[in-house]
Amino acid sequence: MFGTYEKFDLVRAEYARAGSTYYISEDYHRPGVLRLGSNRGGDPVIATDFLFDIQLTKNGAPVSYTYFADEGSIGINGKDAGVEIAFTDRAHLRIRGEDAGLRLVLRSAVGGGAKACKGLYALPDGGGWEADFGKYGKLFFKALCGAFLPSFVYDDEAKAYSTVMFDFLPDAETGIFEAAIHEYMKAPEAFGEYEDFDSLVEATQAEFAEFTQKYPIPATGYEEMHKYAMWTVWSRKSIVTEDLIEPVILFQAAYLPIAASWQQSYNAMAMLEDPIDAWRLICTMFKYQDPETGRLPGMLSYNGGTLGMQPPFQGFALDFIISKIGDYFLTPEECERMYPKFAKWANYWTTYRNAGRGDDLTEIHSPNESGWDDAANCKDGFPANDPNNTALLVLLMESVARLARGCEKFDEAEAWQKRADTLTKILIDEFWDGEKFATIVKGKPVDSFGVESYQPIILGKRLPQEIIDKVAEKLTAEGEILTEIGLASDSMKSALVTFGVSFVGGRVVGPQNMILTVGLQSAGKQKEADMIARRFCDHVKREGIILGYAPYDYYPLTGEKAEEQIPPAITDGWPWSSWTANCFLTMVGSVIGE
Repeated sequence: MFGTYEKFDLVRAEYARAGSTYYISEDYHRPGVLRLGSNRGGDPVIATDFLFDIQLTKNGAPVSYTYFADEGSIGINGKDAGVEIAFTDRAHLRIRGEDAGLRLVLRSAVGGGAKACKGLYALPDGGGWEADFGKYGKLFFKALCGAFLPSFVYDDEAKAYSTVMFDFLPDAETGIFEAAIHEYMKAPEAFGEYEDFDSLVEATQAEFAEFTQKYPIPATGYEEMHKYAMWTVWSRKSIVTEDLIEPVILFQAAYLPIAASWQQSYNAMAMLEDPIDAWRLICTMFKYQDPETGRLPGMLSYNGGTLGMQPPFQGFALDFIISKIGDYFLTPEECERMYPKFAKWANYWTTYRNAGRGDDLTEIHSPNESGWDDAANCKDGFPANDPNNTALLVLLMESVARLARGCEKFDEAEAWQKRADTLTKILIDEFWDGEKFATIVKGKPVDSFGVESYQPIILGKRLPQEIIDKVAEKLTAEGEILTEIGLASDSMKSALVTFGVSFVGGRVVGPQNMILTVGLQSAGKQKEADMIARRFCDHVKREGIILGYAPYDYYPLTGEKAEEQIPPAITDGWPWSSWTANCFLTMVGSVIGE
């Protein structure tokens, strides 16, 4: 899948595994150097002190190598020498080598050095070594065959380690070594017996194969990238900790290891062959719901929840899944369990973000609440009446009504549906200007015409036909929002467009293309949805599963060359993202026709 001479390497992606915090990536600034890290500490790879250069050694000296990785393991090979690394879902990794050694050199991503290390200790029983890395936890190194040799230098003046290296060395007679590295915060977790290395790899491959059964068969021509996308989601499935009380899907493995609230629902939308797990993901954030206000956290990480808030995406995801496979997974027990939680979440918006008119119209207080952090419709500030958030709230209210009916609270269901219908009418009557849905700030429409102006198409046939037709017309007009690689996040005729370091701002991003094509499809515009989705997914096939793509290397409005990006960084388009992966999976599995 990923390799030195493959179509995609580990500069753009991060090698990881479901249920593990380890990752391996290739250093962008030093081509060919692989680095081992862990996202347990929450730091991005470009800002962490807890990172190891991986060196292949021969007779104790580093040698050049190439690599190849699939879902089971990553092989690192030089001339007549090779090492293989396999992650597990039991808080440790395994390594084996033949006619070679492996050296791990601790080197901070910011300033170099080994300051993350707080101490190294040989166990009295000779069973291995423990290294303490402070907030990053501890590692326990154990040689199963061959030898383990730590090397370190402590700088008394700086009161920190300047050098920390760990060597795994082959047995002098057999030329083979095997080892394990355990990761933990306080004490090693029980893991059972060390299984045969090949059996471990086969078990991991089988686990991934089972995971792929959650997804529909992709449209013809997308099979290879479909596997990459499923692997990207699977490999970013978190471990369970005190702060993450059940598995979630992280945004990225190395660059931004957080679980965003609405992205759990994005992941759910693609998993149509396993609606039970899809429903679990939609419900995940409700485990952290504020019992008084009903608010959901914006993001979770291994360090707990974060401030901020994201749009009420859960209703849209549930509506989509039910439109494709029905609602048989919503048992009366599930409806009884989740109805009050969904209701409290909807009421949070209409209570704490109420526009103050005496109805359910809301206002957002930050770009995060619209979903698009630097979209043009946010340019006039806040509070803002946002039609995108309003459309999502309509679908959330409809989901509340559905859950209420499912547990035989029929009067309450009718009341919620009436609220949803009334809010839909407000959206149409007050936000549609004949050309787009306008964001309103201080009573005035924001002068913007980016793709977010058409996102309420997610309401499908709840909208009048003339609005559906106009939205389809606008989204398929060549050279404005539609580009050769899909929908741009802002009109190419806007002076605000930037393809540099930004979230949207004109770039072509997966979530917006998925949302808009799902919306067009639900509104009966299958031809238009298919065309846009194919453009985007064809580009993903060429470039990989990155967060955003520049549609041109110049700005169409001025003809000027687009500013240079310096990848990879958290905010640019380089790191592979589960968000783009799940959007691709939804489009090739449900939007694109055969």
